[in-house]
Amino acid sequence: MGGGPYFPHEQELGHLLTPELFSCLVQARMPYPKHGSINFSHFGRDIFLEDPVGTQVRDKVLPALVALSKIGLEHMPDLMAAYLPPPTDDSFPEQCLGLLLLLDHFPRLLLRGMDARWTYGYFDVISQHVARIWISLPADQRPDSWERWQAGVGLDYWIGVRFWFGTPFVHSEQLQAIAVKFTDETRRRVEQVTGKKDPYREKRDDVLSDIYGFPREYRKGPPQGDDVTRESWTFWMGMLMDIHKPIIDSFGRYPYLNAVLGRQSSDEEKAYVEKTGHFGEVGPDVAKRILEDIKNGRWTRLGDEQA
Repeated sequence: MGGGPYFPHEQELGHLLTPELFSCLVQARMPYPKHGSINFSHFGRDIFLEDPVGTQVRDKVLPALVALSKIGLEHMPDLMAAYLPPPTDDSFPEQCLGLLLLLDHFPRLLLRGMDARWTYGYFDVISQHVARIWISLPADQRPDSWERWQAGVGLDYWIGVRFWFGTPFVHSEQLQAIAVKFTDETRRRVEQVTGKKDPYREKRDDVLSDIYGFPREYRKGPPQGDDVTRESWTFWMGMLMDIHKPIIDSFGRYPYLNAVLGRQSSDEEKAYVEKTGHFGEVGPDVAKRILEDIKNGRWTRLGDEQA
């Protein structure tokens, strides 16, 4: 499971996993006014089409990820209890979001080659464990809720917050039921506040049955242009998140992650990945080296290829 026999001293993690880091990551990914309008065309562009953030936070994120990689999943502490304020604290929602960004988003943004295994086989396990904990909190303590954020931010900002809180569930191969429910909560809140109805409701059966929808829509990219509104972006994003589910319903997992996780693909999964043009797969050379590591019970150290 984990990454070696050396366990960082608690003081080392305490030095790295700080409130300042978590606030910095939220600000980096949500550099928008907390009240007022957000340009959602730019919001989508900066997530899916460009990377204005990676170089900005790389020197802060990588040391924290490397330190976490040395602990091993079987010895991972309760990160929420150890490094976040109590759920009742006013700073908890933002701090929890910063921790999730560190674990779920930034590995995807920064880790390539052999390091990609750490994203999907290690940090995803941790981020999804953290997500299970916070979503199980009492309603008045949940860090994603409109009620906890609305006193300090407007609807536009909260839509961005909800997007980032939802990604660990969407990325999970086990939590799709939670992901779909979570996305629908966002959709319903935006419909309620704005009076606009999600047009994808009329295509619901297609969205939840199209196994090729996610690769196709991801490659098309987010809506761009002056006519993108918070409502149209939210409804598009809800569709993009929902179309992960038919892949899991069909295969029980994401076939394009088999290579990076050293899993054997069925004939049906091979045909799927081939038809999508090997969407989301690591290259064959990396896949071969990962499989060798798994067979030998080892992990190539995080960052060795980026040094």
